[in-house]
Parts: sequence; structure tokens; C-alpha cells
Amino acid sequence: MKLSKTARAEDTLVEEDGEVLEVLEDLVRGVYGEPGLKLLRFMLEHGYVAEELLTRDTGIKSNEGRRILQKMSEENIVVPGKLRTGDGVLHIWRLNKPGLRSAVLMRLRKAREKLAARLSFEAGNIVYECPRCGKRYTLDEAYVNDFICPSDGEVLVESNKGEAVRVLQESISRIDALIRRLERVRE
Repeated sequence: MKLSKTARAEDTLVEEDGEVLEVLEDLVRGVYGEPGLKLLRFMLEHGYVAEELLTRDTGIKSNEGRRILQKMSEENIVVPGKLRTGDGVLHIWRLNKPGLRSAVLMRLRKAREKLAARLSFEAGNIVYECPRCGKRYTLDEAYVNDFICPSDGEVLVESNKGEAVRVLQESISRIDALIRRLERVRE
């Protein structure tokens, strides 16, 4: 079974954007786990994955594979299609290679936005945490509970704000650097 000229031309595009794929693999592993990464690598190697042959080709259960592919489609990572064979039609999923860069950038920007909101919260609030269970409480919540963890009765301690802020700032800096690098990659 062969793919169209357009699909083969898109393969060249992906080979040139190795940096985008490296970040994409990390994102797919983080969001969809190892089954998602297995699907991604299968599509990179073979050009597509057929719904009817998911289990045979990848070892992933059909329903789980379809669910992951549907979610990837919602993020514009894969696109559905049909492939005519001598016996009929296969329902396939291909990487949306022209849209991968923008999908990765969109996901990175979302992550950066969430980290920035968390950084703002951490920098602007006093937070207490339970040394036993690790649950965290704002100053107001800790005060209402008399600085005792409602889950296990342990005395709450003020969390190390400086460390949390530093870790969040480093994460945001890494994401910013990735975004800048990917924006320089030609479309």
C-alpha cells in the first residue's frame, strides 16, 4: 500500500523538522503515555496507522488506540483518512505533518501559561503544607484549620516559597527557550 505524493512530500518535511519531532515525542509521552508514543513512532515509520489493524501493528488495544488517536486529532496532531485496498477501504490516521509545529507550539504555550499562573500564586501567597501527606493550604485555609492538617492531624509548616518559585521560573525559562527555538524552525 502506498501513500499519495502529498503524504510522501510531508515525510520530507518531518525529516527536516527533527527538533519539532523531539519535542512532540516528549509531549506525546507526557500526555498520552507509552501507547501514544508507540502510535506516534509507528506513524513516523510507516506513514499511517489503520484502525482495523491497530492491535496487530502496534500491540495496543483497539479501543485504547482509537481513544488516543481521537484526542491527538483534537489537538491537530493527527488527521483521519481512508486508504483504498484491493479488499476495500481502511480507516487510517496520519500525522498532520504541516500542522505539527503549530500544535507543539500551542501545547507549549498552554503549559507556560499554567506555570506562569502557578508562579504568580506561589509568589503572592503564603502556603502551608502537611509534612506527612504533602497537602498544601493557603494561609487562610491553614488558619481556619488551626494550622492542623484536616486529613491526618499533623501540624502544618510553611512551605519553602523560594524553592517553589525557583523551580517554576526554571521551568518557564526552559519552555520559553523551546518556544524560541521552534519558532525559528522554518515552516
